[in-house]
Amino acid sequence: MLDYYFPAALVPEIISGRKNRVVTALPASGLPPPVGSRVHLYSGSGKKDRVLIAQGRICAVRPVLLWGDLMAVDGRDLSATEAQAFALAEGYVSFEQLKAWCQQRHALPFSGYLAQWEAHPIPIQSPLF
Repeated sequence: MLDYYFPAALVPEIISGRKNRVVTALPASGLPPPVGSRVHLYSGSGKKDRVLIAQGRICAVRPVLLWGDLMAVDGRDLSATEAQAFALAEGYVSFEQLKAWCQQRHALPFSGYLAQWEAHPIPIQSPLF
């Protein structure tokens, strides 16, 4: 089972099913999760403020590479317009903001994966303590 954490601003998008994917770094094993893996989607980051907002199953996993001003998804180089659209779909204001986030948390070049879960996760409104 995988846990993904999101800022409160993205909760309505996740509950509605409009946000049904995440880009993240590879785990220590170096292997992305297999299709069919269960996911729990949380708002908040610490134990005291995290809330389980939805559950789902991974339905697609694609490698993501980001270096300099270039980005590739599933082995295909994205144009500047496609990279901008990708960043917007991830909840960033721009491709530059996505790059800055990757640089701050993981360093560039960034190698990770795009995990997509079933389009309409079941909303759960229960805080965890």
